[in-house]
Amino acid sequence: MYTIEAERLIVRELTDSDVPLLAQMFARPTTMQWLFGGTPMSAEEAGRFIREHFTFGRLSYGLGVLCEKKPERFVGFAGLLPCRYLYEDDFELGFALIEDARRKGYATEIGRAQIVYGFETLSVHRLLALVHPQNRASLRTLEKIGMKLLKTIRTEERGPRRVYVVKRPA
Repeated sequence: MYTIEAERLIVRELTDSDVPLLAQMFARPTTMQWLFGGTPMSAEEAGRFIREHFTFGRLSYGLGVLCEKKPERFVGFAGLLPCRYLYEDDFELGFALIEDARRKGYATEIGRAQIVYGFETLSVHRLLALVHPQNRASLRTLEKIGMKLLKTIRTEERGPRRVYVVKRPA
């Protein structure tokens, strides 16, 4: 079972009841402005994205549902995905929160937990994060969790992105 735990949060495998919550999140312009291609997804696009990128218990990585632990409440999604933008076998960490879950320190908390999970469970030597250059909140969060700016790239499907990196301690 794939889980990433933090003090107040958990990233867990997707259940059928989570799909409508994610689809609603993916349809919101305020949520999607910095994610993926920057535009809201239709229900069909969201369904395809969920099937392709969310873990259903098959792997020890992928995107999962981000929930507050007590009581369990959906607050977004997070996880680690294979990332080939730098032409190596890297993993990219990522997170996205619904509007009323922002400004509570959740992004910092789950970002730190993802780093621990990547180094300890996946045994990777580094983790990447790709963020839109104008997404100030995420840029600050990545710096808070110890990630450093590596370079700026332009991706075909996601547009401009700043690539942040954190390396496994020696």
